[in-house]
Amino acid sequence: MPKARTSSVIADLVTANRILAHQGVLDGYGHISARCEDDPNRYYIGDASPPGNVRTKNVFRWDLNNDPAGHRHRTYGERFIHGQIYQARPDVHAVVHCHAPELVMFGASGIPLRPIYHMAGFQGEDPLPVFEIRDLFGPETDMLIRSNEQGAALARTLGDRAAVLMRGHGATIVARSVKQAVLFAVYAVINARILGQALMAGGSPVFINAAEGRGTAKVLADGERGWQYLARIATQGT
Repeated sequence: MPKARTSSVIADLVTANRILAHQGVLDGYGHISARCEDDPNRYYIGDASPPGNVRTKNVFRWDLNNDPAGHRHRTYGERFIHGQIYQARPDVHAVVHCHAPELVMFGASGIPLRPIYHMAGFQGEDPLPVFEIRDLFGPETDMLIRSNEQGAALARTLGDRAAVLMRGHGATIVARSVKQAVLFAVYAVINARILGQALMAGGSPVFINAAEGRGTAKVLADGERGWQYLARIATQGT
Protein backbone atom coordinates (compact mmCIF):
# COMPACT_ATOMS: atom_id res chain seq x y z
CA MET A 1 0.00 0.00 0.00
CA PRO A 2 1.45 3.43 -0.90
CA LYS A 3 2.61 5.55 2.01
CA ALA A 4 0.11 8.28 1.22
CA ARG A 5 -2.77 5.89 1.84
CA THR A 6 -1.87 5.70 5.54
CA SER A 7 -1.27 9.45 5.96
CA SER A 8 -2.78 11.04 9.07
CA VAL A 9 -3.50 14.11 6.95
CA ILE A 10 -5.57 12.03 4.54
CA ALA A 11 -7.41 10.47 7.49
CA ASP A 12 -8.22 13.95 8.82
CA LEU A 13 -9.28 15.07 5.34
CA VAL A 14 -11.72 12.17 5.02
CA THR A 15 -13.21 12.97 8.43
CA ALA A 16 -13.32 16.68 7.56
CA ASN A 17 -15.38 15.98 4.45
CA ARG A 18 -17.87 14.03 6.51
CA ILE A 19 -18.07 16.68 9.23
CA LEU A 20 -18.58 19.55 6.81
CA ALA A 21 -21.22 17.62 4.89
CA HIS A 22 -22.99 16.68 8.13
CA GLN A 23 -22.91 20.31 9.31
CA GLY A 24 -24.35 21.57 6.02
CA VAL A 25 -21.25 23.62 5.25
CA LEU A 26 -20.42 21.62 2.12
CA ASP A 27 -23.08 20.73 -0.40
CA GLY A 28 -22.51 18.19 -3.18
CA TYR A 29 -20.12 20.58 -4.91
CA GLY A 30 -18.04 22.03 -2.08
CA HIS A 31 -14.55 20.78 -1.24
CA ILE A 32 -11.72 20.79 1.28
CA SER A 33 -8.04 20.17 0.63
CA ALA A 34 -4.88 19.77 2.73
CA ARG A 35 -1.25 20.52 1.98
CA CYS A 36 0.80 17.31 1.89
CA GLU A 37 2.72 16.76 5.10
CA ASP A 38 5.86 15.55 3.29
CA ASP A 39 5.88 17.98 0.37
CA PRO A 40 4.64 21.60 0.65
CA ASN A 41 4.39 21.77 -3.14
CA ARG A 42 1.60 19.19 -3.25
CA TYR A 43 -1.87 19.03 -1.78
CA TYR A 44 -4.48 16.35 -1.18
CA ILE A 45 -8.06 16.65 -2.39
CA GLY A 46 -10.90 14.26 -3.19
CA ASP A 47 -11.72 12.93 -6.64
CA ALA A 48 -14.89 15.02 -7.12
CA SER A 49 -16.96 12.62 -5.05
CA PRO A 50 -19.70 14.30 -2.99
CA PRO A 51 -18.01 15.39 0.25
CA GLY A 52 -19.98 13.02 2.46
CA ASN A 53 -18.81 10.10 0.31
CA VAL A 54 -15.06 10.87 0.31
CA ARG A 55 -12.95 8.04 1.71
CA THR A 56 -9.21 7.32 1.69
CA LYS A 57 -9.38 5.65 -1.73
CA ASN A 58 -10.84 8.88 -3.20
CA VAL A 59 -8.00 11.20 -2.13
CA PHE A 60 -5.09 12.04 -4.45
CA ARG A 61 -2.20 14.48 -4.74
CA TRP A 62 -2.11 17.56 -6.95
CA ASP A 63 0.69 20.04 -7.49
CA LEU A 64 0.38 23.76 -6.84
CA ASN A 65 -0.26 24.41 -10.54
CA ASN A 66 -3.31 22.20 -10.02
CA ASP A 67 -2.09 19.34 -12.19
CA PRO A 68 -2.37 15.71 -11.05
CA ALA A 69 0.78 14.50 -9.28
CA GLY A 70 1.42 11.05 -10.70
CA HIS A 71 -2.13 9.89 -11.39
CA ARG A 72 -5.01 10.35 -13.82
CA HIS A 73 -7.88 10.84 -11.41
CA ARG A 74 -10.20 13.80 -11.68
CA THR A 75 -11.06 16.29 -8.97
CA TYR A 76 -13.37 19.25 -8.49
CA GLY A 77 -13.47 21.76 -11.34
CA GLU A 78 -12.52 24.58 -8.99
CA ARG A 79 -9.26 22.97 -7.87
CA PHE A 80 -7.53 26.19 -8.97
CA ILE A 81 -8.70 27.80 -5.73
CA HIS A 82 -6.57 25.41 -3.72
CA GLY A 83 -3.23 25.36 -5.51
CA GLN A 84 -3.14 29.12 -5.97
CA ILE A 85 -3.88 29.81 -2.31
CA TYR A 86 -1.18 27.36 -1.23
CA GLN A 87 1.26 29.14 -3.53
CA ALA A 88 0.36 32.56 -2.15
CA ARG A 89 0.11 31.55 1.52
CA PRO A 90 2.87 29.26 2.84
CA ASP A 91 1.19 29.44 6.26
CA VAL A 92 -1.98 27.79 4.95
CA HIS A 93 -2.27 24.00 5.24
CA ALA A 94 -5.98 23.51 4.57
CA VAL A 95 -8.53 25.21 2.31
CA VAL A 96 -12.34 24.94 2.37
CA HIS A 97 -14.54 26.16 -0.47
CA CYS A 98 -18.25 26.17 0.32
CA HIS A 99 -21.58 27.46 -0.95
CA ALA A 100 -23.29 27.89 2.42
CA PRO A 101 -26.39 30.13 1.94
CA GLU A 102 -25.60 32.13 5.07
CA LEU A 103 -22.29 33.23 3.54
CA VAL A 104 -23.73 33.77 0.06
CA MET A 105 -26.16 36.25 1.61
CA PHE A 106 -23.38 38.53 2.82
CA GLY A 107 -21.26 38.15 -0.28
CA ALA A 108 -24.15 39.37 -2.46
CA SER A 109 -25.97 41.87 -0.25
CA GLY A 110 -23.34 44.55 0.27
CA ILE A 111 -23.77 44.15 4.03
CA PRO A 112 -20.34 43.75 5.67
CA LEU A 113 -19.72 40.44 7.40
CA ARG A 114 -17.98 40.87 10.74
CA PRO A 115 -17.80 38.56 13.77
CA ILE A 116 -20.75 38.91 16.10
CA TYR A 117 -20.15 35.46 17.65
CA HIS A 118 -17.02 34.96 19.74
CA MET A 119 -16.13 31.67 18.07
CA ALA A 120 -15.80 33.56 14.78
CA GLY A 121 -13.33 36.04 16.20
CA PHE A 122 -10.58 34.43 14.10
CA GLN A 123 -12.03 36.31 11.11
CA GLY A 124 -10.62 39.59 12.41
CA GLU A 125 -12.31 42.82 13.37
CA ASP A 126 -12.64 44.21 9.83
CA PRO A 127 -15.33 42.98 7.41
CA LEU A 128 -14.39 39.98 5.29
CA PRO A 129 -13.21 40.86 1.77
CA VAL A 130 -15.52 40.05 -1.15
CA PHE A 131 -14.20 38.64 -4.41
CA GLU A 132 -16.10 39.93 -7.46
CA ILE A 133 -14.97 37.90 -10.45
CA ARG A 134 -16.72 40.20 -12.94
CA ASP A 135 -14.52 43.14 -11.96
CA LEU A 136 -11.43 41.25 -13.07
CA PHE A 137 -12.58 38.95 -15.84
CA GLY A 138 -15.56 40.72 -17.41
CA PRO A 139 -19.34 40.72 -17.00
CA GLU A 140 -19.86 37.50 -18.97
CA THR A 141 -17.58 35.43 -16.72
CA ASP A 142 -19.39 32.68 -14.85
CA MET A 143 -18.80 32.50 -11.13
CA LEU A 144 -16.69 29.34 -11.09
CA ILE A 145 -12.92 29.55 -10.63
CA ARG A 146 -11.80 27.75 -13.78
CA SER A 147 -8.14 28.73 -14.20
CA ASN A 148 -4.93 29.41 -12.31
CA GLU A 149 -5.29 33.09 -13.21
CA GLN A 150 -8.69 33.26 -11.55
CA GLY A 151 -7.46 31.26 -8.56
CA ALA A 152 -4.55 33.66 -8.12
CA ALA A 153 -6.92 36.62 -8.25
CA LEU A 154 -9.01 35.04 -5.49
CA ALA A 155 -5.88 34.48 -3.42
CA ARG A 156 -4.97 38.16 -3.79
CA THR A 157 -8.40 39.22 -2.54
CA LEU A 158 -8.08 36.81 0.39
CA GLY A 159 -4.74 38.41 1.27
CA ASP A 160 -3.70 37.50 4.80
CA ARG A 161 -7.26 36.92 6.03
CA ALA A 162 -8.82 33.66 7.21
CA ALA A 163 -11.73 33.84 4.76
CA VAL A 164 -12.95 35.57 1.63
CA LEU A 165 -16.54 35.85 0.41
CA MET A 166 -17.30 35.24 -3.25
CA ARG A 167 -20.20 37.30 -4.58
CA GLY A 168 -23.15 35.08 -5.46
CA HIS A 169 -21.04 31.98 -4.98
CA GLY A 170 -20.04 31.29 -1.39
CA ALA A 171 -16.76 31.56 0.47
CA THR A 172 -13.25 30.20 0.78
CA ILE A 173 -11.77 29.63 4.24
CA VAL A 174 -8.15 28.84 5.11
CA ALA A 175 -6.32 27.61 8.18
CA ARG A 176 -3.11 26.09 9.49
CA SER A 177 -4.51 22.56 9.73
CA VAL A 178 -7.43 20.46 8.56
CA LYS A 179 -8.94 20.43 12.04
CA GLN A 180 -8.69 24.18 12.38
CA ALA A 181 -10.15 24.70 8.90
CA VAL A 182 -13.18 22.62 9.80
CA LEU A 183 -13.84 24.67 12.92
CA PHE A 184 -13.28 27.95 11.07
CA ALA A 185 -15.77 26.91 8.39
CA VAL A 186 -18.42 25.71 10.84
CA TYR A 187 -18.15 28.83 13.00
CA ALA A 188 -18.06 31.15 9.98
CA VAL A 189 -21.44 29.81 8.87
CA ILE A 190 -22.90 30.03 12.39
CA ASN A 191 -21.63 33.60 12.74
CA ALA A 192 -23.23 34.63 9.43
CA ARG A 193 -26.49 33.00 10.48
CA ILE A 194 -26.54 34.82 13.83
CA LEU A 195 -25.69 38.16 12.25
CA GLY A 196 -28.39 37.72 9.63
CA GLN A 197 -30.94 36.94 12.31
CA ALA A 198 -29.87 39.96 14.37
CA LEU A 199 -30.20 42.28 11.37
CA MET A 200 -33.61 40.88 10.42
CA ALA A 201 -34.77 41.45 14.00
CA GLY A 202 -33.86 45.12 13.65
CA GLY A 203 -31.04 44.98 16.14
CA SER A 204 -27.82 46.96 16.32
CA PRO A 205 -25.12 44.29 16.49
CA VAL A 206 -22.12 44.67 18.78
CA PHE A 207 -19.17 43.04 17.06
CA ILE A 208 -16.21 41.12 18.42
CA ASN A 209 -13.16 43.36 18.77
CA ALA A 210 -9.57 42.50 17.88
CA ALA A 211 -8.57 41.48 21.42
CA GLU A 212 -11.56 39.17 21.76
CA GLY A 213 -10.75 37.69 18.37
CA ARG A 214 -7.19 36.92 19.39
CA GLY A 215 -8.48 35.12 22.47
CA THR A 216 -10.73 32.88 20.37
CA ALA A 217 -7.91 32.21 17.91
CA LYS A 218 -5.89 30.75 20.78
CA VAL A 219 -8.76 28.44 21.70
CA LEU A 220 -8.93 27.20 18.11
CA ALA A 221 -5.17 26.89 17.66
CA ASP A 222 -5.33 23.11 17.58
CA GLY A 223 -9.11 22.69 17.62
CA GLU A 224 -8.87 19.22 19.12
CA ARG A 225 -11.88 19.39 21.46
CA GLY A 226 -14.22 20.85 18.87
CA TRP A 227 -12.90 18.46 16.23
CA GLN A 228 -13.50 15.40 18.43
CA TYR A 229 -17.07 16.48 19.10
CA LEU A 230 -17.89 17.18 15.47
CA ALA A 231 -16.19 14.00 14.27
CA ARG A 232 -18.13 11.87 16.71
CA ILE A 233 -21.56 13.16 15.70
CA ALA A 234 -20.68 13.04 11.99
CA THR A 235 -19.46 9.46 12.05
CA GLN A 236 -21.55 7.83 14.77
CA GLY A 237 -23.17 4.61 13.63
CA THR A 238 -20.48 3.92 11.03
